[in-house]
Amino acid sequence: MLLHHIEYEGFRNLTDGKIDFGEGLNIIIGENGAGKTNLLEAIFFAAYGSSFRTNDEKNMVKFDQPYMRVTGISNSVGSIFYNGTKKLILNGVEKNRLSEYVGWLPVVVMSLNDIWIIRGAPAKRRGFLDWLLIKLDPVYGANLSEYRKVLRQRNCLLQQKNPDPSLIDVYNTQLVNWANIIYDERRRLMPSLKEKIIQKGEEMGLAEIAFEYQSSCPGMHLTIEELKRNEPLEMKKGETISGPHRDDIYITINNHPAKNFASEGECRLCALALKFAEAEVIRQKINSVPLLLLDEVTIELDEVHRKKFFEMVKGQAIYATVQNLADLKLSNKTQFSVKRGEIALS
Repeated sequence: MLLHHIEYEGFRNLTDGKIDFGEGLNIIIGENGAGKTNLLEAIFFAAYGSSFRTNDEKNMVKFDQPYMRVTGISNSVGSIFYNGTKKLILNGVEKNRLSEYVGWLPVVVMSLNDIWIIRGAPAKRRGFLDWLLIKLDPVYGANLSEYRKVLRQRNCLLQQKNPDPSLIDVYNTQLVNWANIIYDERRRLMPSLKEKIIQKGEEMGLAEIAFEYQSSCPGMHLTIEELKRNEPLEMKKGETISGPHRDDIYITINNHPAKNFASEGECRLCALALKFAEAEVIRQKINSVPLLLLDEVTIELDEVHRKKFFEMVKGQAIYATVQNLADLKLSNKTQFSVKRGEIALS
C-alpha cells in the first residue's frame, strides 16, 4: 500500500504543507527536535486517528493554533480534523465511528521504544498484540473498548464498602461476554504470529526465539464461576484479577526469558523481529505490504545488522534519522531534509 502524499496543518512544530513520497525508501534527515518524528506521527494519526506517542490529542495541535488537520492520499483519502473533537472523513464521507475509518492505510511503526515490548511491563506486550488485531479488524478495537468500559465499572463496584451482589452479577455476565470475544481473536492470531516471529528472528540472526501467550484464565476462557471464585480477593484488592487485561506474553531467546537475560542488542533485534512479523501478518491479511514508519530504528545496530535490516524492509518506508545513510548505497530512495519543522526534497 503506497502513501502518495500527506498534507498537514497546525500539527505540532511542522510548517503547514504537503509532501509527495517516493514508492520505495523515503529518508527524512534532520537534527534532533527538527520535526522528523512529528511527520511520522502525523501519518499515523491520519491512518488510525490516534498517536503512537501520546494519549492526549490536544498536545499534537501546534501552539497558538485553534485546530489541526491531516490528510493522507493513497488508494483512498483519509482526513482528520481536530479542534477538541475529531472529525473523520474517508473519501469525502464523514465517519461516525473510528472502526469505520481505520484500515484505509495500513501502517507499522518501528522505533527505539519498541525495546520495551520485550523489557517492559505486560501492558506493553498486550498493547503490541491489541494494536495488531485492531489493524487486522477495526471492530476488535470497539470490542476492546466495551470490555474496558465494563471492567472499569466492575472495579468501581468492587471498591465500594458493600457492593450490590445483583449488580456484580450483571457486570460478571457482561465482562465474560466481552472477555471471551477478545480471547477468541487473540487465540486465532497467535499461531500465525508465532510462526512469523520465529522466521523473522532467524533472519535477524536470533536463534530459538519463542513467543507464548500466558493467560490469567485457563484455556484463554473467562467464566462466571471463576469470577465468583475470585470475588472475595477482588473485593479486598478493589480490582478484577482475571481476564485479558491481566495476561502476558512470554518471550524467550535461547530458552531464557528475554526480559531478564537477553542483552540489549538481542532485545532490540527481538523487537525488530516482532515488528517485521506484524508487517507480514498484515500483508498476508490484506495482500498488500503495509507502510513502514521507521523512527531512527537502526542507530544502535552494528553494521552487519543494519544492512540486514534494510534488506528486510519491503515496499514503501519512511525513515526519520539524524544520520546520512549514503554509506549503505540504498536503491530506490527519496531523500528529504527537515529543519525547524519545514520539510523539503533534498
